[in-house]
Amino acid sequence: MNRRYLILSPLVIIAVCHVAARIARQALGPWGWAPAVVLYWGLLGATIAMSGRTGALRRWTAPARGARGWTALALLVGLIPLPILAQNLHLLADPVILAAWLLFALINPWFEEFYWRGLLLDATARWPAWAGTAYSTALFVAFHPAVAGVFSAANRDPVALAALGLMGLAWAAAYRRTGTLRWAVASHVLVDLGNLAVPAFLNLYVPPHLG
Repeated sequence: MNRRYLILSPLVIIAVCHVAARIARQALGPWGWAPAVVLYWGLLGATIAMSGRTGALRRWTAPARGARGWTALALLVGLIPLPILAQNLHLLADPVILAAWLLFALINPWFEEFYWRGLLLDATARWPAWAGTAYSTALFVAFHPAVAGVFSAANRDPVALAALGLMGLAWAAAYRRTGTLRWAVASHVLVDLGNLAVPAFLNLYVPPHLG
């Protein structure tokens, strides 16, 4: 895939997923998030495959090269939403929601970190580091209200979006400093568990200040 098209691919993915999310919401109601997410993962995976950079998968999951402080930072930001989980465990009482919550948290971070951090930061490697990081992080944040926000009030919350920006910057910095995404993925798993991603998609969890 041409590097220029690869760099522009987030705009295409966001646009396609936004339309698909609206259709799925109309057809399936709150559970329309599920096919929309599967489409999103498919587009991320297909873009990685067509980029010709699948060989980078081994590098993205390699052990960190020193810089333990950056590894710690990557993991630390993953703890930010855990109080949300601690205060809302009752939302996971339904076995279907519990299973979907666990599956989402175990699958989503791999696709998102490999694409938003690994692929896009590698594709913008010729840019100044701050510019590639800002580009990747800004579009990563923009995806949430544009697509996940079709279903979820929590994904349109300015406070949550600011936290997402902080996490994206930390994960990008950790990748640049350690050469691996394994700790960003681990942190992202914690985030998707802690922010009650699936109950949020179903609007069972809405940030109290939005209520």
